[in-house]
Amino acid sequence: MKRILLFALAALTWAACGNKTNKADDADSTAVSDSAAIAEEQNDTTPLPMFLYYMNPSYMQTVYWTGVEQPKKDKDNADYFDGIYASWSLQEMSRRNAAGYTKMQMGGKWVDIKYIGELLKNPDGEVMYGGELHGRSSIPSPGLKYAFVNPKDAPKKDYDYGEFYLIVHQDYLASRKMLKCTYMESEKPLPQAVVKKMEQQYNMKAKRSQFCAKMEGGYTQGYIQFDGEYKGAPKDPNRDFKSALALELIIKGDTIYTEEVLGYYDEESKTCTWNADDGGDYCSVGIHAVFEGPKGLEICYERGAPESRTVGMWFLHDGKIDNLQYECYHSMIDEQTPLWKKDIAQMRKLFAASSKGTLTKYQFLYLDDDNIEEIWMRSQDDKCGAIFTFKDRKPQLIAIEDDKTGIAFYQGNGKGAIQITSENGNFKTTKLYVIKGSQVIERFSMQDLDGEITDSKLNGKTLTKWEAADYLDKTPSNEYKTYPYWIDFQQ
Repeated sequence: MKRILLFALAALTWAACGNKTNKADDADSTAVSDSAAIAEEQNDTTPLPMFLYYMNPSYMQTVYWTGVEQPKKDKDNADYFDGIYASWSLQEMSRRNAAGYTKMQMGGKWVDIKYIGELLKNPDGEVMYGGELHGRSSIPSPGLKYAFVNPKDAPKKDYDYGEFYLIVHQDYLASRKMLKCTYMESEKPLPQAVVKKMEQQYNMKAKRSQFCAKMEGGYTQGYIQFDGEYKGAPKDPNRDFKSALALELIIKGDTIYTEEVLGYYDEESKTCTWNADDGGDYCSVGIHAVFEGPKGLEICYERGAPESRTVGMWFLHDGKIDNLQYECYHSMIDEQTPLWKKDIAQMRKLFAASSKGTLTKYQFLYLDDDNIEEIWMRSQDDKCGAIFTFKDRKPQLIAIEDDKTGIAFYQGNGKGAIQITSENGNFKTTKLYVIKGSQVIERFSMQDLDGEITDSKLNGKTLTKWEAADYLDKTPSNEYKTYPYWIDFQQ
């Protein structure tokens, strides 16, 4: 019961998700259905491990890959309904047993976690779409939310992009033995005897192979990437492209457990690829944990690739790897934080308390290096505007502009600066707001007459003109260029 993964590079938007195919093609769903059948044959109803997406202690959750409503069979999905239902059932298993997932694997040990709720809607009250991994903690995802029982167990740092951690149900951990798994620290090819055996079996030439990990019990894990077209790919009327082939292998003595992973073969360039932007190199799995189950080894894996991350489990039996693929998540890249309705309302309120006019459009700025955008808002006629920081999802009004002022932005040394200038005859007034970590750390103002500083203050303290000049020499000086592209609130 080999897991065959079908996809075409021609559709890069979903090829970027690696071995994920369109749901209508039912390739992913078949894997779920196959492995669900295995679990049923084993009469094992123990909740399976899940993968928790972690950015910081406030953002640790499983991420859904399908809707929470039970799917219904109709004429449009009849051909692949079993796969849809199996995929939903796996997710529903985690929802039904959410409170029982009490252990999270960290640094080779288990720490205690607790279920704290389910997130289905975004702050605007809209149902969220699953199957995507966001790269900003300010962007929510649908899923089950967890927290550390002991906050001291949290990783020492937050992640700009999330990391997957394995979480297990208490019944699973009680009924399995966890086996030690060690990654290879340097690249090493698989034994030549193994490579030759697979070359003979598939009548193909191996381009590269790698020994990736060794597991307690005498098992080793690795892969082989073949060169050229794989002519033994199963016939599929929905595929009109030629296939490439890679093999995932688990080896124990003379026994080789295999999983075929199909890619795309470009006949013109004679190149193979499995993921968009993979450069022709197959991306193998990384093992999170290995367990000795009732019927053999159960391996929790993650496959990272450009723009996608796949999680699932392997079950070893009868000389084969049966793949229960949970989901191939699309990794969102350079994604901007949505501006929610409540945030817009709060920023408008802050602005209205200090100035006149109505803010109707915005754009994001990236002035300091904390991965949190600043927001520049303006009225439709560009006669007034304001700059806000947005730390911890709490907007703060920093500076106001109007049609009588000039505005400029600067950055450098991990800081950003907003400069507002105005003129009255020969007098020029400059206000400078320096930010770091999405909050104002310095407020500077000065007046000058024909270029001569006449008055200046830093955080409310009066400076001499020499101190003011010295301060200005140390402020961020790299101009941050803005563009005339605005997003209307209605969008």
